[in-house]
Amino acid sequence: MFQALTNGIYKSCLHRAVVNSQTVRRSLAFFLNPKMDKAVTPPAGLVNSANRRIYPDFTGATLNKFTQKHNRVGMKTLDAFSNWLQEQESNKKIH
Repeated sequence: MFQALTNGIYKSCLHRAVVNSQTVRRSLAFFLNPKMDKAVTPPAGLVNSANRRIYPDFTGATLNKFTQKHNRVGMKTLDAFSNWLQEQESNKKIH
C-alpha cells in the first residue's frame, strides 16, 4: 500500500530478517492501515509528466477483498491487484 501511496518511489517489501555477521543490520518498520473506505492515491506532487501514475486508486477494503479471494500477499501482489482492478473497470464499461 505504501508503494502505491508513493507512486512507486518507495518499494514495498516482504518482512524478513536475514542474519549477516559481516554488516550491521538497520531496519525501519512502517505500518500503514488507513480507514478501509478511504481512497489510496499518491499526492499530486508525486505524479507529473516525468513520473506518470503507476497504480489506480483503490480502497483498503478492495485490496483486502482481493488478497483474501485471489492472491495472498507477496512481492507481486500490488501488480496483480492493479491488473485485477483494471479488468474490473473494463468489465463495468462493457456491461
